[in-house]
Amino acid sequence: MFCAKCGTQVPAGARYCPTCGMLQEIQETPYAGRVKRLVRPREGRMIAGVCQGIAQYQNWDVTLVRIILVVLVLGAGTGILAYLIGWVVIPEADYSLPPGTMPPPPPAA
Repeated sequence: MFCAKCGTQVPAGARYCPTCGMLQEIQETPYAGRVKRLVRPREGRMIAGVCQGIAQYQNWDVTLVRIILVVLVLGAGTGILAYLIGWVVIPEADYSLPPGTMPPPPPAA
């Protein structure tokens, strides 16, 4: 990143230019610190979660992905094979608690 005022290189994450002291805009990516993974979610799936996982990964509507699958199944029959391959290849999402909840306390000994 370079300073808009003096053009010197500013270290990543710095708020001010080290040369001229001008306030810098912090540019954050929508997935800062997160890695986007293709997984089959545990909630919202109908059979194995392949369509739901693809829809979440691509930020598409799950209904659109399901309609594409039906068209592939009825068209050439390749949709069934693609779904089965996705079922085997795409890993299932990890178990997680809903946001804001605490895990249960361990049993008293």
